[in-house]
Formats: sequence, structure tokens, C-alpha cells
Amino acid sequence: MPSRHSWVPVLLALAAGSATSPGAPASEVEQPRRLVIDLKLLPVRRKITGSKAAAKSQLSSAGAEEAPLRQLRTPINSHSTTLGNYDNVQYHMEIEVGEPCPGRPRQLFQVVPDTGSSDLWIPASNCTRCKDGSRKFDIASSCSCKQIGDRVTFRYGDGTVAVGGSFLDTVRVGDLKVTKQLLIQVDSMESETHMKSDGILGLAHHYESDKRTRGRTFMSTLFTENPTLPRQFSFHLTGNTDRQSQLVFGDADLEHHAKESEFKYGKGYYMKSTDLWLTSVWSIGWSGTGVEVAFPDSGTLGSPALIDSGSSLLVLAPDIYDRLLEELKWRFTGCKDMPEQQIISCQCPPANDLSRIPTLVINMIDEQDKQFSLCMSPDEYILESIDPIDGSTTCVPSIQRGSADQPVPMIFGMTFMRSFYVNFDLENSRIGFARSSLSPLPGNAKCSVDAQPLLRRSVWFLSVLVAFMSVFFACYVLFAPGGCSRDVQVRRDSGQPISAQMPQVGQATQVNTSEEGL
Repeated sequence: MPSRHSWVPVLLALAAGSATSPGAPASEVEQPRRLVIDLKLLPVRRKITGSKAAAKSQLSSAGAEEAPLRQLRTPINSHSTTLGNYDNVQYHMEIEVGEPCPGRPRQLFQVVPDTGSSDLWIPASNCTRCKDGSRKFDIASSCSCKQIGDRVTFRYGDGTVAVGGSFLDTVRVGDLKVTKQLLIQVDSMESETHMKSDGILGLAHHYESDKRTRGRTFMSTLFTENPTLPRQFSFHLTGNTDRQSQLVFGDADLEHHAKESEFKYGKGYYMKSTDLWLTSVWSIGWSGTGVEVAFPDSGTLGSPALIDSGSSLLVLAPDIYDRLLEELKWRFTGCKDMPEQQIISCQCPPANDLSRIPTLVINMIDEQDKQFSLCMSPDEYILESIDPIDGSTTCVPSIQRGSADQPVPMIFGMTFMRSFYVNFDLENSRIGFARSSLSPLPGNAKCSVDAQPLLRRSVWFLSVLVAFMSVFFACYVLFAPGGCSRDVQVRRDSGQPISAQMPQVGQATQVNTSEEGL
């Protein structure tokens, strides 16, 4: 059985790589079309706890002024940075903010690479009620900082409100340097958050016309200053120490990260009026059970779903969550609710055998209004929590009960994104999916919510057969009387009595008897 992801917090570090052959002259090397951030796992302290989706900015947000990025004149296509992985359901990356003043230390922060927001923010040195142990920005220690002074308010999915001031400064992600980048230093929070990182680096969708009062987003600046890079980025997430996770800017690397040769793209209709990375879902349910939640009222547009690297789990609106969990809970024993995290925890089956647990089926809609299914096996959506004292394990479905007022009915976080190599295509405003190379399922895996697919196919075949026979009988009834009329007319022309040639049933014996006597 493929191993499942355990809830053990780990840190990730990035390694740089070269894309050219040794000894190639720098002048002959083409400018790279891909920026790659490599990740690998490093062990840290153990802690058993729940996790919650990273919060989203729902009110004010800021872009980033057009800032010159360092042009890539070397063949290196990998920019080293540090990322962390908390419980395999929240990833974060290390950035450096500001040019240190003489005698002052570098200021490093752990931020979530978040496709659900567009802002870059970090805690201020005077932040109240920020996460305990978080690193805080000292504006006096940065000699490249320029304060703007605009106040920005963020509202989060868990009810937290954060307020801060805007400023421009240098930002480094590994060896990639961005100057005059707009940031927010948060100095006030109304409640505690469940985030494990210091801040957020927004990767939300944007448009060329999106020039806000304070400047461009980080994504807009990145591709403006690197015009040779295809306007797309992709995530390949892993949960083990054997393979590296990668955040790739530019050309996707399907050969190394996917079991399929091309992406399947969802409909981008809902992205036309928002900067969120949205796609269209026809239905979501459990394989082989007949249990699904569909959205037929939306027609071929389907229901919007947010693909969110800043969220940890699959966050579903209450009505969707309740319907799906009702079917799943009875397959486990000892299930209990975890109100703070809005998830459930159950006893794992004997020998951790999940063969009787159904596959999660997500039916997407593409631009041609056709459906394609994305399948998540139990090994992919069931997380294990290990008790550090007695070694016992509990199974936790990575499905979280959201709120009725969340921006969209479905939010698919990093647990979902580990099952697929996900491509975010800015040029065509769409999201593509290919089976991850580390998924236990094969490429182009098929799944269906049909409870008895063979029976349904048999019924369909019989229905077609009955319909064909009905049409055949109708044709016979329609054309048979015409044939009889022509037979009668021929016999009239021959001069033979019609009664003798077309006897009634009761007269047939009499006619035959008279002929024998003759």
C-alpha cells in the first residue's frame, strides 16, 4: 500500500541547479524560460495538532509598483530559498526584506506562497497579538525602505482582522532580488490566527490593466521584468524527503512532475471578474456510492472553486461538507469532531487498510463544456496523526467545514495540490491539472460516483434495445396494411374470388376439405 502523509512538521530547503552543459559559453546560452524553486524536507520538532486554511484578504489589498527585477544572464534556472512544511498541509518559503543598515542583521521571514491573495505582508516590530514567536520587521534596520503610509485592512477566513501600513523595499527570494516592492507591515490584529508562517506572499491572478493606486502586484512585476518567461507558474508538492517540491515560474515541467503528458484545463469563466484563481466544478462525491453534490442550476458554468496554495485542506461550504461527511463517517469508528479546526478525527481501520474507503471524485468542466474527473484516493486525502507517547494513529480526512459566507463554495488547498501537478496560466486565465508523479493513482485515472456502474450500463443497453424494437414494430404496423392491400388488388386483377384466397380463420378447414373432395 502506498504510504500516506503523516502529520509531522518539517522544514524544506531549496537547492540551486544549472540548466546548461558544463563549459558552455555564457554568451551562447539562451535566456531561461523557467524559474525553479526546489524544496527538500528537513526534520524539526514533533507536534501533533490540527491545522486550518491560511486566511485570505477580503477587503483592502495592495499591488506592487513596477520594480526592476535582476535580468537573468546566467544559465541558472533554480533560485535557492528556504521553505517549510507544517504537518504536510501548509508550506511556507523564506524571504529576506530590506537592505540591512551597517551593523544590523538580515531580516528573514517565513511566508505562505498564496494563490488566494495578491499582497505581500509581514508583521511589524510593534505588532500586537501577532503569532507568538513570529519574526517582526524593524523598519529602522533597513536602509532601502521607503514608507508610503497608506493603511491597509485584511479580513481573514477565520474571522481575524489585520491592519498595517504600506512601504516599499527590496525583497529577496533565494537569489532572486526585487527592488521597490510594495509590502504591508501589520501592526494590529484583532484575534489570533492559525497560520504557522509569519506572513503571506500573494500569487493571485492579475491583469495588465490592474494598476492600483499603490502599484503592481508581485506577479505582475515578475513577468513584466522577465518578458521571456511564459506567463504561468506551477506547483509540484511532495510530502516526503526523497523527492523535492518545486514552485516553477515559466514553462511547466510535466516530464519530471506528472504522470500525464499534458494538462487538463478547467473553465476560466469565473476568473473574468476577480483576481482569484477559480475553476468550474460540475459535482463532487464519493466513488461507487451514488453520493454526490452537483450544481445543475449553474448549467455548464458549474460552481466556482478556488485553487488555493495558502489553504491547508479542502474547505467546503456547510451543506456540501455535511452531505459528504455523512457518507464517510460511518465507514470509520470512533469519529469525533474537532470544533476548533472544523474537521473530524477517527480511529484508523485495522492494519491501516483503507481499501473500503471511497475515492473522492471531483468532476470539472472544461472550456468545451465537457466534464473530466479528478480522483483523490484515500491515501491522498486521509492524513494520519501519530501519538508521540503510545504510537497510536488516528485518521483525519483532510476535509474542513467552511462557512456559509466564504467567497466560493469549495476551496481546494495544498492537500489537494499534492495529488496533481497544478498549472496557473496567466496568459489564458485558466488552471490546468495533471496527475502528480508521486500520486498512488495512475495517469488519466478514471473514477465515478455510480453505485453500480455495470447495472447502470446494462439498464442503458436494455433501454436502447427496447427503443429499437419499438421503432421496428411501429414501422411494421405502419407499412404492413399497405402490403396486404397490394396483394388483394393483384388477386382481383387475376379474376379469382377474394373470399377463396383470403379465407377467414373459421372458414379455412371448409375450403381445404372441398378441394380434397374434388
